Amino acid sequence: MSLRATYSDGTPVIAYRLATASGEVLAERRPTERFYAASTIKLAPLVAAVRLVESGDLALDDTLISRDTFSSQVPEAPDYRLVPDDVDHGMAPPGDPMPLRDVLERMIVVSSNEATNMVVERVGLEAIAKVLADAGAHESLMARQFGDQVAAREHGASNVVTPADLATLMAAIVSGRLAGPEGTRLMTEMLARQQDPQIAAGAPAGLPWGSKSGSVDAIRHDVAYLGEPGPGALVLAVCTRGYAYDDADEAIQAIGQMAIELTGVDR
Repeated sequence: MSLRATYSDGTPVIAYRLATASGEVLAERRPTERFYAASTIKLAPLVAAVRLVESGDLALDDTLISRDTFSSQVPEAPDYRLVPDDVDHGMAPPGDPMPLRDVLERMIVVSSNEATNMVVERVGLEAIAKVLADAGAHESLMARQFGDQVAAREHGASNVVTPADLATLMAAIVSGRLAGPEGTRLMTEMLARQQDPQIAAGAPAGLPWGSKSGSVDAIRHDVAYLGEPGPGALVLAVCTRGYAYDDADEAIQAIGQMAIELTGVDR
């Protein structure tokens, strides 16, 4: 059954790219199709934050102040709060400090939108754009924080990805092209703790993996690495639009199973 929603006209679409982390494309379907990014874009602020840690401008033990209210990207627009369904109840109470390490963990592992907005405010959208450019994800962008519907409505600011760009970004992360060895290890280990894997849902116990999924109404994506992080890993990005969650998950998991079988890891 197809679904209409804010980011879907009701036409069902599935697009993907499967590649090696070194850049060889193994299979793809509509890889340059543009989608609302949902939480997959959170890979870019993760890299931006890790880069600041590596440069010495931030430390993982530095504290950010937990918040549930944020400033709009639209000048003079009122502050906004996330809708109740998007609230992360695992965050520290508003006004309390949280170590950057914990904020990044919430952003990736449970996909906290509050944590993401705190990171974006600290690193800035320009640094996030540079991450995407350095990775070669030239059709993707992060133009606003999560929950900023004023910016989205009045200025058309959105967060956009393509399957090709998501695969390219994940490949750049796991192969160490965007950060040093310690930063790369931090990111890949955090992605391995992500609590909503779809591509790796059927992964055997011996297969290393990490991923970042994302969803809103009628949008469901996942991007993952499969295999030991490095140039030899496989990367797969699957983006869907216009499907109910269960149908989208079935499709993503089926494509993921194909990729897992290519790793050669026995069950």
